[in-house]
Amino acid sequence: MLLTNESYLTDAFGATLSNIWPKGHKSHLLLAVSGGGDSMAMLHLASCWARKNNFDCSVITIDHGLRDESAAEAEFVSSVAGGLGLSHQTVKWSGWDGRGNTQMQAREGRYKLIEKHRGERSVILTAHTLEDQAETFLLRLKRGSGVDGLASILPKRYVASQKSGYWLLRPFLDVSREALRSFLRAEDHKWVEDPSNDDESYERIEIRKSMGELTNIGITQNILAKTASHLARARSALDSQVNDFAGSAVTKDHGDLLIDRHGFVMLHKEIQYRLFSKALNWVASQTYKPRFGSLERALENVLSGRAQTLHGCFIYTKKAHIRITREFNAIADTRVSFDLGCIWDKRWCFVPKRGVVPAQDWIVRALGLEGAKWVKANSDINVPFNSLRAHPGVFDSKGVVCAPNMVENLLVDATFCTKLTMDCVLSY
Repeated sequence: MLLTNESYLTDAFGATLSNIWPKGHKSHLLLAVSGGGDSMAMLHLASCWARKNNFDCSVITIDHGLRDESAAEAEFVSSVAGGLGLSHQTVKWSGWDGRGNTQMQAREGRYKLIEKHRGERSVILTAHTLEDQAETFLLRLKRGSGVDGLASILPKRYVASQKSGYWLLRPFLDVSREALRSFLRAEDHKWVEDPSNDDESYERIEIRKSMGELTNIGITQNILAKTASHLARARSALDSQVNDFAGSAVTKDHGDLLIDRHGFVMLHKEIQYRLFSKALNWVASQTYKPRFGSLERALENVLSGRAQTLHGCFIYTKKAHIRITREFNAIADTRVSFDLGCIWDKRWCFVPKRGVVPAQDWIVRALGLEGAKWVKANSDINVPFNSLRAHPGVFDSKGVVCAPNMVENLLVDATFCTKLTMDCVLSY
């Protein structure tokens, strides 16, 4: 698409947005804008479309502080947004120790900050383009990814959180960078260039620089993006099968998952791997799935009757089912001070019952050996000991105060609050 007409691009943007808009969400766009050409084009096009369609629209910029110019660039975005009549906030990224993959750390930090500062807005837009899709495909091909990885960037993805979660939409995945920049030039809109986009020490930039050689032999960005789209469709079909089985053969039990063993062993291996991976994510409230090699070995051992630990979970087989529970060692040191609505392990929300004033020394932690024995002595609940150890309870300096959902009490309620439903997990 090389058309630069604002009306055409605005209509195309609106058509794509309508196709991927999550049902039931408020008419509000929160635009993640860095100041680069792609995101500035999104800023102008989305604000125009929002005005025409009576949508609220606001802007957030994450200042990663990795370059001296970043603060000025955030101010530039703020100025342009203000000129368009849009509210804007700049949030600074901090707390990174400088270790690990810079781009990956920055991306994860960006999404965490968006979650923290999005307020009630539940639909976030980013300006990933056709080239981003092609580059992601090649990066994952280089790493030997399967269907999920090669499906690359999805046009919509649910990001689970303790607040309520939000939808991340990418309406420009079939639009080239040049089309967006041509639009900006034609309308005399400004943008900033990030010099790191030419830094070949980053793997993505190395891939970007090599695209010309692939184009010379007919492997164009459009071809790669189209292939990713085909694989995304295949992924959706496979996930639909997983969801169908999960709906009838997977049950929840105090934060654990029970998978019908007989039905599971009858499934195709690909469906087994997918269900197993997504179940581990759900129990551990994780976003990223375990490495396939580890997943494959663990599942083989579980089906052979050998208990396994993987991804922060403990998995074992009984005659009728496979049980996945939280691994005690993974959360043994996870402790939070008890206060109104405190959340433990991203999974359990604790609140005092009406009229109860929590003691200052109350903490929430895993029941462990002490707490599990206390539960067994004070109730006849039929929960395996390993699950009890990893279940949360309230403690003070003297020991167990209560174990909500395990033993009746007049002090505290606990709600299982993970936002990773099976449907949400399937959207990753």
